[in-house]
Amino acid sequence: MKLLVLPFGDAACASTHYRVLQYLDMLKKDGIECEVLAPGTMPSPAKIAESDTVLVQKKLFSSRQVRTLRKHAKRLLFDIDDATWHPHGRKHSWWTRWRTNRRLESIVRAADVSLVANQYIAGHLNALGGNARVLPMALKAADWPPSKAAESTRIRLGWSGAPVNLHYLEALEPVLTQIMREHPEVELAVFCGKQPSFASSLPYLHLPWRQGGEREAVQSFHIGLLPLPTDDFSQGKSPIKALQYMAAGIPTIATPQAGSLEIGEGSDSMLFAENPQQWSERLRQLIQDSEMRGKMGANARAAFEERFSSTRTYSRWKDFLLGT
Repeated sequence: MKLLVLPFGDAACASTHYRVLQYLDMLKKDGIECEVLAPGTMPSPAKIAESDTVLVQKKLFSSRQVRTLRKHAKRLLFDIDDATWHPHGRKHSWWTRWRTNRRLESIVRAADVSLVANQYIAGHLNALGGNARVLPMALKAADWPPSKAAESTRIRLGWSGAPVNLHYLEALEPVLTQIMREHPEVELAVFCGKQPSFASSLPYLHLPWRQGGEREAVQSFHIGLLPLPTDDFSQGKSPIKALQYMAAGIPTIATPQAGSLEIGEGSDSMLFAENPQQWSERLRQLIQDSEMRGKMGANARAAFEERFSSTRTYSRWKDFLLGT
């Protein structure tokens, strides 16, 4: 079998890495030939036709290009892990909204199957006339062994993320300040390429970002923090950070957006907080109860291995590729 991938980004793009690239070694072992084109490349009709399956990863090609893909592809898949039809960070003009929606509807209707990260995205794509199937985000379990952070007199609250998302953590400053006053045994660690801009003298340990350093940083946490925005775009997010916390076997406190709710569903590994009062209550619960932290952490690791390990999701991904 020959698979042709039209990716959204390169190897440094998290979406492309977690939705496609991390599976390539497994495909190779199964004798499936895979070619990944440069981001944004539209292949020739001949190249499309010589492949058994064409996978478009999140890229919204023009309707004309989609018609070319559909005409020549034996099997056409579309993969998306974000609610890209909603604006993110800035408002869309009417033209951008119209073009985005038109292109999304075009590829969704043309694809044999649309692979989506969660039910929120699936619902929208199915309403457009698509055939959406959920393939959750995943991590390689071998790359994420359980945390070895020892329980001690210090309890580490941890946040890991990109600089552009620091303001979600910074919004928790009043809550964290009060909690750390009440509990001097608590410390805050931030793994990021930039230091947070707290208005007060809130103490924290900055763990400078480095390539591949997420595992070591997250494994040093006792409680993972996952504050999220409450906009429409973020409803469709399935935060990879949540899976990293779960894989490390630590409990998480998160904003209850659709994607995070789905990740934590039924696992008793995550607490949800909608406002500052709830954030304070959830933090106190976990800080004061080491047994609760241990149970939630064990549940988190078990849920990760069962639902979000790439060895689990790969077999389903391959079935979609093959059409079996």
